[in-house]
Amino acid sequence: MSGTTTLEPRRWWGRAWHDTLAAAGPSGTRAAQRGQALSRRGAVEDLSVAPGRIQARVVGDRGEIQEISISCPTFGAETWEIVIDRLADELRFTAALLDGSLPEGIQAIFDDLGTALVPSFEELTIRCSCRDRGLCRHAAAVHASSGVAIDRDPFLLVRLRGSSRDDLIRQLRGRRGETGASELGRNLDTSTGFSSARGDLDAIRLQPTPVEDPAALLRHLGPPPGVDDDRPLELLIERAAAAAWRLAAGDGADAADEELLLAELRAQRTATPDSLATALGRDPTDVRVELDRLFDAGVVMRTGSGDRARYRAASGRG
Repeated sequence: MSGTTTLEPRRWWGRAWHDTLAAAGPSGTRAAQRGQALSRRGAVEDLSVAPGRIQARVVGDRGEIQEISISCPTFGAETWEIVIDRLADELRFTAALLDGSLPEGIQAIFDDLGTALVPSFEELTIRCSCRDRGLCRHAAAVHASSGVAIDRDPFLLVRLRGSSRDDLIRQLRGRRGETGASELGRNLDTSTGFSSARGDLDAIRLQPTPVEDPAALLRHLGPPPGVDDDRPLELLIERAAAAAWRLAAGDGADAADEELLLAELRAQRTATPDSLATALGRDPTDVRVELDRLFDAGVVMRTGSGDRARYRAASGRG
């Protein structure tokens, strides 16, 4: 891993990892600041996450190379069994994990076991080949770059603690399958078939929640073939998810249509009413009217007029 990176975490697991160095005190804070500067400069290379260990190299200002490892305890099979049993109790946990996210409720499960998924500073064993004592800037740089990777892929924390995404999902599916079969057996009269299953489906309470990171699956799979910059796709997914949630929350189709239009405009960067209408399956005249309304409101920018008009999203929006 190399190149300039953005270090500000966006999700709770990334923020939790980022905050661990605060426990190192003032000297740790200074090292963290210097390490973040190194990380932003792309000095961290060959970053890898394995069960119980993060390893990387840091290239200094004069080309000197330091080898760093950050170790922490892994959880045994018994702990993971308990965690999986608890996760399988609620469908929303499984759904979130399948979506590439970590539900915040997972923290309470580990709290009950007297531990945490995100290691504390006291759990970390940090080693660097430099001669500095305590937390050095090289180790802090690796910690910062690790945070970027973890913020994008929370299952790196699962790997660090001794399991993997595939094992977690496979066992959860198994638990859910056993639970579903057991519940079905209790509620189904096998002599008459599924039509005699007891209970009113309309009485089932649905409690949807917004997806914290709609584009997580895209980042997990990587950019599609031939796509060098997948950020426009991320924006489109995030906008579509926001529009879907607003519809589910009862904000109305007009608000959702506006969200989708703005998402497509950002994806195209500069667009015409015809290109937007084609992408969204809408009438070009309706799209033009809506774009002009958004232009008057300062939401979009416009160059040219008539058939030569081009639109783009105003800076600072989204």
